Amino acid sequence: MRKYQELFERYRGLIQGGTYAPGERLPSLRRVAEAESVGLNTVRAAFGLLEGEGLARPLPRGGYYVVYAAGRVLPPYSAPEACSEVAGLSATQKIEYLLAAGATSTGFALAEPDPGLLPLARLERLHGAMRGSWIEYGDQSGEEELRRRIVALHHPYHGALESGDILVTNGATEAIDMVARTFLSKGDEVAVESPTYYDYFRQLSAVGARVLEVPVRVADRRGLGGGMDLDLLESILETRTVKMIIVQPNVQNPTGTIMGDGDKARLVELAARSGAILVQDDVYGDLAFAHERPANLGAFGDYERLVYLSSFSKCLAPGLRIGWIAARGRFLADLRRAKSLISLATNRPAQRVLAAYLRDGAFRRQIAAMRASLQRQLDGYLEVLYGALPLGSSVLRPAGGCLLWIALPKGADSSRLFEASAREGILFAPGELFSGNSFFRNHLRINFGYRLTERKRAELTRLCALARELD
Repeated sequence: MRKYQELFERYRGLIQGGTYAPGERLPSLRRVAEAESVGLNTVRAAFGLLEGEGLARPLPRGGYYVVYAAGRVLPPYSAPEACSEVAGLSATQKIEYLLAAGATSTGFALAEPDPGLLPLARLERLHGAMRGSWIEYGDQSGEEELRRRIVALHHPYHGALESGDILVTNGATEAIDMVARTFLSKGDEVAVESPTYYDYFRQLSAVGARVLEVPVRVADRRGLGGGMDLDLLESILETRTVKMIIVQPNVQNPTGTIMGDGDKARLVELAARSGAILVQDDVYGDLAFAHERPANLGAFGDYERLVYLSSFSKCLAPGLRIGWIAARGRFLADLRRAKSLISLATNRPAQRVLAAYLRDGAFRRQIAAMRASLQRQLDGYLEVLYGALPLGSSVLRPAGGCLLWIALPKGADSSRLFEASAREGILFAPGELFSGNSFFRNHLRINFGYRLTERKRAELTRLCALARELD
């Protein structure tokens, strides 16, 4: 156990044991540092953990005072052995590590909502009430009722859409993999946002595509007006043969920005002029914080090479693994053939449960409640981060979703921070994963979709303390 952890455990015991009463001032940081023969940063880290667990609070002019009341049950702080070593992993290996360990560890690595924000009880009742021939193979394109419900939900902001345009998939991950394997060949050039969702790089690498990164523009304070730099994209399209453009215009991962309607229309026009396949990944669009759900690219012209994909994983149930693709003509026909080769069909009971859930207004009520909860959680996370990140850091406030894109001071290395925090079981996604270049070495992405419990607050505070130590 490290020295800061020893100090934390000792003072936690003293506070919980009553040696220090609520309202009483703790010894000064300098006094503790001198007594323990350690640096001030070590004491700050230990007392930061006390603050994270709700045991102490900082004084305006330095030092800490006790706020713990007897009888409160606090979760223990521990460092799981499973996350003990990640040094030396490549970017691809780190992605695989996060996907494998992130869901079972502490920390902020995976982009997922807190289970408490999801309609678990109702989905369980719908599962229990399911009757009929669900045990048989279903339609390869997906359950007809589910596809009709999807159309009913999305046509107000998507443009022309019919149930026959929909192909249900095993989550958005299968959807983007099918798109890449179906339409790309070795050497094809693909334009993506920079930074962008890290798993694109694995999927595009698997088919031998060449990735062209186009910067995401800085949005306003609400996260609006951002998106891919279309001036640069236009110049690329004029000089190169780009086979595909992959964008997230609504609540981009990892920045949380939303592209304006004028830019969406221009993007569709640029794709049409060049003949590039335009892929919109929209897994976070329903979680935009704005009063009106942002429009999809399909609302800005009937472009036959537009392929749209989304998922219910971020807003209803990650474990059901239900995503979907909207496409037309030969593009849809080719994707159906790819689906038959990869997985034949998608989980039928899960589709029927979702179709039943979408029959009334429950989904819209769920989304409205979830957006409100995420905004409250965001404020809580920002309060901790603003007070605990190293000086010179900045946080881009997102326009929706559950992700925060953080810039540490210039020269900082979030990959070193990843290694240090993973040894204590606190995972996040380092900036190097979101680009094929070294543009974002001082950035990191965290998920604020988890409720800010005392445990989460302690983890977040500790992560910031580690960032200060490495600064």
